[in-house]
Amino acid sequence: MPQPIDYTHARSAPVLAIYVKYKDKFLIVKRSDKHLTYQGLWSCVAGFVDDEKTMEDKVEFEMEEELGLKKSDVKSIKKGETYLFVDKDLDREWIRHLFLVEITSPNIKLNWEHSEYVWIDPKDTKDYQTTPGFEKDLAGVLKLK
Repeated sequence: MPQPIDYTHARSAPVLAIYVKYKDKFLIVKRSDKHLTYQGLWSCVAGFVDDEKTMEDKVEFEMEEELGLKKSDVKSIKKGETYLFVDKDLDREWIRHLFLVEITSPNIKLNWEHSEYVWIDPKDTKDYQTTPGFEKDLAGVLKLK
């Protein structure tokens, strides 16, 4: 089986941006200081598209790895837009694959990638310091309902 591609320091990388919904609330997670980018900012669940798995398999993998959720905890996965996001401050490009994942239980267990989480109403994102492009992406996945 091929090894995952290491995009850690790549200038351009494909990533998943996974917005997790339970009932009428959305999960936001605070990125830990162990990340190379966006430490301490609130975000969606994210991960590199770094192997040959299907997008849906990658989404399920990230849900389990970062939130401790099993495939059976996932009610639905909806694919949103894919687009190029340029972060001039970091001189990096992210090929963002947006997803909306609805889950059956709000009981999650964070791994090292996040220091805390909160369930919010989408209109309350302004109360949090979020990663670049977060609000635009959230607006995009809200249309997937």
